[in-house]
Amino acid sequence: MNIFLNKFLKLLILIVINVLLVSCSSTQLIYSIADKFIQDEVEYFLDLNEKERVILNQEISEIVIWHRKSMLPKYSNYLVDISNKLEIGDYDTSNINKAVRNARFLIEETVTGLTPFASQILMRHRNVEAVKFIEKKMEMRRQERLEELSQPKDMLYKERLERLLSSFERFMSSLNEEQVKLLEAHASATLLDNSIRLKNRTMRQKVFIEFLKTQPDEEELTAYLNKLLLRGYEITNPTYQDFLEASLERFEFLLGDMLAVSTELQKKKIVKKLRSYSEDFKTVSR
Repeated sequence: MNIFLNKFLKLLILIVINVLLVSCSSTQLIYSIADKFIQDEVEYFLDLNEKERVILNQEISEIVIWHRKSMLPKYSNYLVDISNKLEIGDYDTSNINKAVRNARFLIEETVTGLTPFASQILMRHRNVEAVKFIEKKMEMRRQERLEELSQPKDMLYKERLERLLSSFERFMSSLNEEQVKLLEAHASATLLDNSIRLKNRTMRQKVFIEFLKTQPDEEELTAYLNKLLLRGYEITNPTYQDFLEASLERFEFLLGDMLAVSTELQKKKIVKKLRSYSEDFKTVSR
């Protein structure tokens, strides 16, 4: 999900995910700047005059309001359910699988709710010059990402491992030796994943641009975006679904293994954080 709209979607989802990676007191601050955060990114891909910027700002405000009111309560309930299961030690393979799948359902619901807003914006940017501008910006981002991924493998591994360690430490505090080894193995096994994702993203960008050139109406555009974002492999590369499923399975195993060697104190900290984030989501959604 890395075409123009994906940047739009990811910013909303990242706001939610980032809440899980920062202190609870930051949640409302993050959401309070969501409008500006998203607008700056969307403006990167669109050639806008001042009047168009004002309209875009209004539309993005509507998107953030929809997301806050419609989705945050569901994210909150999701975190409560996970924390309750963790508290009673109910985190076997099947429950981890269910939790990850339910997270995917929430993301799919977010996508389905977001695409009508995105289509409304994109309908004003289907002329030849606008599409060329979007295509140019996509290529610039692709080149930036290629440069990042062209680093020596040892550097890529180090950066990937540092991100994993940082994420898990925010939930579990200090990690034990077994947990560090698990993350080292995961970082090594998934080292090339980002290159595979970039290749797939490039393919989806191309088909998206070609579709936009056909001047679809708003209903057609919304339907296409839904399919491209949720089942893009059906349009570009059916084998990519195998990669996605394998990646998800590896992540599920990692979660299970990390919990299996976690201390009672670590588990209590995870439960406490999840519940704090759940309450924060409720507060922001009001």
